[in-house]
Amino acid sequence: MKMHSEGEIHRSFKVGSWDFRPMLKELKAPDGRTVKLEDKISLLLETLCSRDGAVVSKEELIDAVWDGREVSEQTIPVAISKLRKTLGDNSASPTMLETVPRHGYRMMREMASASAMSGAGTPNNNFMRMAIAVSLVIVVALAWMVFDKGANIGTSPALAAKPGIILTINDVRPVSKADGQIDRAIALSELASFYLSQMPDVLVIRHWWNLDAPDPTGGIYTRYGAETPVYALKSTLLEENGEAAVALILSNPKTEEILWSGLHFVGRGTGDYFANLREMLQSLGVFGSSAVVDGLAGNAILEDERYWQGLYFAHLSNEGAAKAANNAWKAIADERPNDPYVKSARSALWARWGAGAGGEWVKAPPKESTQGYVGLIDRAAIALFKDRDAARALMLLEAALEVAPGDHYALSLQGEALLLAGDKAGCIEAYKKALRLAPFAKSYAIRLAELQRISD
Repeated sequence: MKMHSEGEIHRSFKVGSWDFRPMLKELKAPDGRTVKLEDKISLLLETLCSRDGAVVSKEELIDAVWDGREVSEQTIPVAISKLRKTLGDNSASPTMLETVPRHGYRMMREMASASAMSGAGTPNNNFMRMAIAVSLVIVVALAWMVFDKGANIGTSPALAAKPGIILTINDVRPVSKADGQIDRAIALSELASFYLSQMPDVLVIRHWWNLDAPDPTGGIYTRYGAETPVYALKSTLLEENGEAAVALILSNPKTEEILWSGLHFVGRGTGDYFANLREMLQSLGVFGSSAVVDGLAGNAILEDERYWQGLYFAHLSNEGAAKAANNAWKAIADERPNDPYVKSARSALWARWGAGAGGEWVKAPPKESTQGYVGLIDRAAIALFKDRDAARALMLLEAALEVAPGDHYALSLQGEALLLAGDKAGCIEAYKKALRLAPFAKSYAIRLAELQRISD
């Protein structure tokens, strides 16, 4: 076991306005308020601070923080996102922690390392320092013995080392094909994906309506191991007492045992829908934040099913679907021509598909008017397809994927940006990830086959 010197115990770093003390695993604000950090988050911050502003690669972080063990593709982005939220940093306009696309991460400001206690101490002070040091070493030793880094004893499924919780979700299935039912099911599917994809401890994999597939996990156990915590969510759109409702059923895909069920009445609005999904996650030990709706609170776009229908079609990434997306968004624009979210979405659509999507170019709104990762993806698409600026697109997509690491469309755009930057291998890998997360997206499979054929 490593013995820590007194200097190490009292070492601190200045991170923005925070005083970071690695041995205590805490951040201290100028007003004296302290924030305790999770073990991995503290070690991550210490690793970055110790590099004096140099870029730290993902491989180096895995070695330093996860002892070189194999981790999921979302592990580092999720940890970085948690760290940013704790520091109060903004991934789109960072002031402390910077993402360097395709290279890694670095602390933007020079970190001043200094002992928390300075000056020559009296014998009593020295005695107290030694007592504190010994106490800390004992606590660390006990924690190390009880919670071995390679084990997951006593943790919730969300804290499992590899890869966290995997949630496979089938798109909402309507029991009737009456007018509007399929469109409503599509909107509710996209809305659920929007919410669940932003949960930091959850990897979301979307499926088509084929509920009877031989392998409902899409090969997840083969990839991540038989002990990976995997759950399946199936949803049905039906009528309950004359009201449209979504029946939600969470099960174990190995045994088909039902673990949780819920009912969302569509007329009660998005807040009720998210509350049901939040309750489901909590049943698995995942306590996701409701912050995903904060940026849209009070905005009519959140409750407009046509917006989510358009988003679904746009993410299918083909010209025909782009036309369907434009039609859905244009119907909103005709009623609310200045809605920033619709302007942002249509700008991104036109940037990629031009006249092929129908409609006309719509000038994108100021970036401040569209919050959340969806706005970041829109701006990335404009940078990529209209401005041909691969570096900016990659920066925006990296920020978006830190918020929603399971967003398959963002990964597909990342692949195109990497290709524009000359990284064909990186492009292929990004498309492979996107296809794993959205097996229904035929355009990804076609594009991947095309890229691999060119590479052979």
